[in-house]
Amino acid sequence: MKKTSRRQFIANAAVTAGAALAVRSIPTWAKPSAPAAQAAITPQLSTFGYSQVQLLDSPFRRQFDQNHDLYLHLDEDALLKPFRKREGLTAIGPDMGGWYDDADDFSAMDNFHAFIPGHSFGQYLSGLARAYAVTGSKPTQEKVQRLVRGYGATVDPAGKFYVDYRLPAYTFDKTCCGLIDAHEFAGDTSALDVLWSSTQAVLPHLPEKALSRPEQRARFHKDIAYTFDETYTLPENLFLAYQRSGDPRYKDLAVRFIEKEYFDPLSENQNVLPGEHAYSHVNALSSAMQAYLVLGDEKYLRAATNGFRMVSEQSYVTGGWGPDEAFVPPGGDGLWQSLGLTHSSFETPCGVYGHFKITRYLLRVTGDSRYGDSMERILYNTIAGAWPILPDGTSFYYSDYNNAAKKVHYKDKWPCCSGTFPQLAADYGISSYFRSKDGIYVNLFLPSTLSWPQNGTPVTLTQTTKFPQTNTTQLEFKLARPETFTLNVRIPKWAGAKTTVAVNGSRIQSDVTPGKFLAVQRIWKDGDRIEMEMEMPLSLEPVDTKNPDTVALLRGPIALFGVGNIPERITKKQLHAAAAYAQSSEDWIVKTDSSSLTLRPFASIMSEEYRLYQQVVES
Repeated sequence: MKKTSRRQFIANAAVTAGAALAVRSIPTWAKPSAPAAQAAITPQLSTFGYSQVQLLDSPFRRQFDQNHDLYLHLDEDALLKPFRKREGLTAIGPDMGGWYDDADDFSAMDNFHAFIPGHSFGQYLSGLARAYAVTGSKPTQEKVQRLVRGYGATVDPAGKFYVDYRLPAYTFDKTCCGLIDAHEFAGDTSALDVLWSSTQAVLPHLPEKALSRPEQRARFHKDIAYTFDETYTLPENLFLAYQRSGDPRYKDLAVRFIEKEYFDPLSENQNVLPGEHAYSHVNALSSAMQAYLVLGDEKYLRAATNGFRMVSEQSYVTGGWGPDEAFVPPGGDGLWQSLGLTHSSFETPCGVYGHFKITRYLLRVTGDSRYGDSMERILYNTIAGAWPILPDGTSFYYSDYNNAAKKVHYKDKWPCCSGTFPQLAADYGISSYFRSKDGIYVNLFLPSTLSWPQNGTPVTLTQTTKFPQTNTTQLEFKLARPETFTLNVRIPKWAGAKTTVAVNGSRIQSDVTPGKFLAVQRIWKDGDRIEMEMEMPLSLEPVDTKNPDTVALLRGPIALFGVGNIPERITKKQLHAAAAYAQSSEDWIVKTDSSSLTLRPFASIMSEEYRLYQQVVES
């Protein structure tokens, strides 16, 4: 990252852009004081602000810090280079490499260099804006604002950037997200103006409505890559742009790109997922939720609820889904077959980002703890084991569930997962706690501090835990004066009968029901302490109903992967009798007739070969 001041950066950008920039101006169609639009539906739960939740030391806090530091130090000229180059402006700075570059050597068959120039710029902007909201880091805010202005200077109304561009909706959707987040979370007062200019620039290059991939293939296309666009994901961010700006044109555009051919059947409980691109169609479920919230039409809530249930019904034991980035037919053995056919089992940072978004929406609307359970499973069994993004854009992409699996980096630099990872890591905090009219909800068991005003009283709740390495979590309040409200703690569906919750050392006598939030209403005082001890039973889960003897072992929500030599004969009874290797180890040992099997969580696996599902016999 260049050591330049904001003033120097803007001056340099003006020089490098030349006279062409002088004639470009950004319309002032929306002022920062423009009233936000009201949605038709108010969810029963709301998220806290990013700054109100601070993760304490844990692998997830370290993921956030690593991503924040990496993107804070990216070269700004490199980030802006594809936009300047495609606009015919002087484009200084190094190439980013990988998917991000603007070049002519892309081949859908064998070379994905320059696949989608500048595609993830908006996601990096969004991740930085959210990181600023979490940390209050002034250098981060200043970088966001420099990037907004640098990008805004490249936007022309004719949309030259998008001429002969493979995926205009895909890239604009991410740019839209980055700009509304820069405005909302990093206080950039010009970002909405830049967004409208960007919207005008892309519109001539978008179809008349959302197109499915088969519809795109049916139209003329230069090569197959031009049929990968994702117009059906546009409504979520367009609805958000409408709510944050108050401009009804975004609402009209969002409605235009609602894919009725997807949502209408889902709303009638018809499974139209098989064969579809997995991540983008889970992502589209968040568009259905925004359509429900803004328009008030229950059809879209049904579509999102049914769609997510259908995804869950064909998920691996880890919570991941979409082998080779596609959904399999329901009721079949597609997941089982994938164990021997592919190493591209789950598109991890993108998949978890989309998964967290839709489960947050559904949890907020329904208050149903099963969506928190779903977040928890995918959090610990997939993204917790992802390798950090390297400074050159080398990224972790797929979780591998093949029968001979290994963790590897993705072959191309700066892929889509390099954009969603910083957004996801910034969202861990706002996914951990929620607020209702009468109290708060504890959803995830992460070391963290939550701060909020309760009836004007500052309240801090600190969660101390080493879960899932240990089966306990402790919550402690700090209040200036006593306050009455309800604390709702998620009791996981997997929790055993010995699970207990105590307040100040006294065990709660009411039912602690797995799969529900436990509501504790009382007058809370400074120093009050809640302790939860969760029984984490061992269980077996088959890959699908057609293959009941291909199973994975779980401890609570944690999938245990076999490493090293896999015994030829393993019984279900032997797996159920697995024992912890040692108190200081996360390994588990299964004694078999001939040898032993070592199992460990995904987050603890490094370069060793592993296997998720084991073939078992009854006895």
